[in-house]
Amino acid sequence: MWRVLLRVVLAAVPMLTIGMLGWIPMLYLALVHRRGRDWLVLVAVAAASIGGVALIGPSGKNSWQAVTGVVLLLGTMAFAPAYFLAVDLRPRPSDRGVPGQGTPGALPAAQPGYPSAGLPRQDRIGQVRAGLDELSAYLEQQERS
Repeated sequence: MWRVLLRVVLAAVPMLTIGMLGWIPMLYLALVHRRGRDWLVLVAVAAASIGGVALIGPSGKNSWQAVTGVVLLLGTMAFAPAYFLAVDLRPRPSDRGVPGQGTPGALPAAQPGYPSAGLPRQDRIGQVRAGLDELSAYLEQQERS
């Protein structure tokens, strides 16, 4: 529940501030995902926000600087929430691991009666079977409680 609320707030910040604080959801992505691409997007969005405000400030109403500044801020206002939601809602490699199978993303230990070696597809089938067995055991335990 709190993650959904956090996503809503972080997606709304750039729109509510007309792009001036579009860097806030990008900072969240960069800190959570720790990827170079997210840090580059953070720098680009922050530069566009600062540049937009700087261009609008000293210029006259109908100058090309003011128009460019407004375009930068409106672009940031549209881009930041779209990029944030696209990246934050995408499943991460660490989310694909089978629950209870050690490190996230690791292949499960060999199960009796299930193929443990061979083609990558067979490994994936073994992962799915192990996950379904674990889920089935969990649901049975919940029914007994």
